[in-house]
Amino acid sequence: MMRDIDTINDALDDARAVLHSYMWPGPRDPQLVLQRMLEILDPEDVGAAQERPRKGCERLRLVK
Repeated sequence: MMRDIDTINDALDDARAVLHSYMWPGPRDPQLVLQRMLEILDPEDVGAAQERPRKGCERLRLVK
């Protein structure tokens, strides 16, 4: 099972890649970009991973 921070970071990395590819010159399909962003950011596991720390369900640990 992935840690919440890993789930969030993976989703953000994927979303940034979609936006990055959209910014390059050439044909663009805004609907496809929006669809991909929703596929990446809207899944239940991503939302749950974002909410758990807000609710205090995950403790932050300091490592030396």
